[in-house]
Amino acid sequence: MKRFRESEHGMAAVEVALLLPALAMILFLLVEGANTLHDYSTISEASRSAARQVVLSGDTSTAKSTVESLVTELPADALNTKVTLEDAGTAVTVEVSYAYQSFFSSTTEADAPLSTLYTLTARTTMPIP
Repeated sequence: MKRFRESEHGMAAVEVALLLPALAMILFLLVEGANTLHDYSTISEASRSAARQVVLSGDTSTAKSTVESLVTELPADALNTKVTLEDAGTAVTVEVSYAYQSFFSSTTEADAPLSTLYTLTARTTMPIP
């Protein structure tokens, strides 16, 4: 019996070594997913506020500055704001797109591989009274 017990030394280390990559991947996906949702929520709220500002002021040129003032934690060069008047001026659509950058990316160079994984887009349409 003593010999069997001695042969189990190191089994915990082997089990940890086998599970650690899977746990690290799950942690990576959770952090990256949370960051993506946070960034989308930020541009979605900016799109809503910009559309509301255009409806209240009647001036489409205020949308871009409204988005930039609300989205301070994202790089401004990765944001794109587009304002469209639809249906002969009865509705306004504000579209904010963001070239998403990974939470774990170590470089911010535009030509780096995987510098932009995908583009998040938030679109809000509001009727003009």
